[in-house]
Amino acid sequence: MASQNKRGKHAVSTNAERDYLLGTNDEELHRLQAQHNTWRAETTDLWNRVGFRAGQTILDLGCGPGSTSLELAERVGTGGRVLAVDGSKKFADILRYRATSAGMTQIEVVVADVRNLDLPVASIDAAFSRWLLCFIEEPQKVIEQVARTLKKGGRLLVMDYCAYGAFVAQIQYPHLRRVLQAVHRSFGDGLEIGDKLPQLMERCGLAVVEVIPIDGIARPGNRIWCWIEDFLRMYLPELVARGALREEDCAAHWEEWQTNARDPQANISSPSMTGVIGVKV
Repeated sequence: MASQNKRGKHAVSTNAERDYLLGTNDEELHRLQAQHNTWRAETTDLWNRVGFRAGQTILDLGCGPGSTSLELAERVGTGGRVLAVDGSKKFADILRYRATSAGMTQIEVVVADVRNLDLPVASIDAAFSRWLLCFIEEPQKVIEQVARTLKKGGRLLVMDYCAYGAFVAQIQYPHLRRVLQAVHRSFGDGLEIGDKLPQLMERCGLAVVEVIPIDGIARPGNRIWCWIEDFLRMYLPELVARGALREEDCAAHWEEWQTNARDPQANISSPSMTGVIGVKV
């Protein structure tokens, strides 16, 4: 996060990349693509509800290595524009390479802190954010920035976690519940952000027009089971290293997890998420 975009206008906060708790290594790149594949259908449904379409200028906030940016670029076509913003220079470089390889000149990649966007007022038609605000300590500041850049009638779509504490409380497997409690604590209030989004949007001059619940059931080997497993394999060692989770609790979880993976009747609800659509009035 210490670079500029090709126009040299966007200074980058040194804290921006550290906000992302999961890092930017190759293992996380693989996990992010698998995560995108897992929730592609739900994401596309939200885009259809919002009305993302050809010719629009769409801001893709926290774009990461660009899986959503590339698909948004297909949707807006050569007559539209996708402004892809992320705090990681590594992710931005990957997206630039992917866009160039695909011949998608309608994608512009910006390395910037999403809390301090330097974009013209009323310059974009729509904005999209997925699993971004849960990592941000000042989510309202991000929404204020987006609201300022939206044209009148422009729409902001946010897809993120909500009611994570209630989700954890419902988990029937004791060792899984313990590690998820540690995950919840490590994110602070971030995993409850979906519950707060309608109020935050309205404070920033956006009228909330729709709130869509997003969930699913994880069964051994299905897409949601693998998504949860990938995340825990990536993140639990970090919690152990920080002293936020004991090694014996982590080991007990994986023993319990493998036992359940062999049980065709095992099932886990996915973490609760929500899609919230706000319109600039």
